[in-house]
Amino acid sequence: MRRIKAIAFHGPDPDRGATAVMVALLITALLGFTGLAVDGSGTMAKQQELQNGADAAALAAAMECGKNDTCAGIDVTAGPYGVENVSKEKGTVTTVLTPNSLTRTVRAQVTGTKTHWFLPVLGLSSSTLDAEATATWGTPRTGPTMLPLTVSMCSFERAVDTPDLDVIKDIYMPKNGSEDGPCYWGGTYPPGSFGWLTNSCTSLPVIGVDTWVSSDPGANEPSACDWPSMVGEIVLIPIFDDRRPGPPKEVHIEKFAALELLGITPSNGSSPFGQACSYTAPAYENARFHKTCIRGKFLNYVTSLDDYLVDGEDSEVTLVRLVD
Repeated sequence: MRRIKAIAFHGPDPDRGATAVMVALLITALLGFTGLAVDGSGTMAKQQELQNGADAAALAAAMECGKNDTCAGIDVTAGPYGVENVSKEKGTVTTVLTPNSLTRTVRAQVTGTKTHWFLPVLGLSSSTLDAEATATWGTPRTGPTMLPLTVSMCSFERAVDTPDLDVIKDIYMPKNGSEDGPCYWGGTYPPGSFGWLTNSCTSLPVIGVDTWVSSDPGANEPSACDWPSMVGEIVLIPIFDDRRPGPPKEVHIEKFAALELLGITPSNGSSPFGQACSYTAPAYENARFHKTCIRGKFLNYVTSLDDYLVDGEDSEVTLVRLVD
């Protein structure tokens, strides 16, 4: 009875309300820190996706402008690249492309929304993110000449014995599907080991690192090529690492090989320009070769075309690259 009276006399425990408030504050703080960790990392991942989309959209738009000499259709051809690089909440993504014909640049701005899971307890339910990229297109004023053909990475490296530098090598063009061993394409790798990039050297395609370009695997050389002027010069050979069967047939350019060109036999029936290749093509696991051949000294690989100074003059070659 005394205990009951004592409790009744003193009233309710005054610490009970303070404890509830403290627990609520701690839970809020815990959710806030969780939000910073979970939602923060998710926001950074979303930002990177948007940046990838902006880079891709800018490059695709620059390729369209350079190929057609007009930027009229870039929203249709390049606009979708912004959303295609985003994995979630695609409906919130918008892409704005702003071309400048005077400077030959295209600016891509990709905007999207990231919905948060835990940060709403701090009053932040979502974040609006944006990314920008600028690409340029034009023709080279300085730098090596680019050959109008592309060679598979496996075939080229086997021919030049990378890193066997500054040694004269003959690079024969294998016939479709004839190489065995490490360069046998099977069902996943390109059925041909090289391809012409154009039917005429007066009309070369837009070429860049990490781009897809049309190619024609065959032995017929393009027309109107000034082969003698290329002999003795440093040339770039586009190197591909993947291929789409098409139509149209395309190859993926991974990098360029810089080569001091000493001679070229452009087709089966043509005479060599400069030094002739050796009379016997190498025997790579029963591979069969065209007589098309390049003789030269391998110098290095090029993964950036920044050595090309781009201007606004019309030419056979159009290059695209990111500038911002």
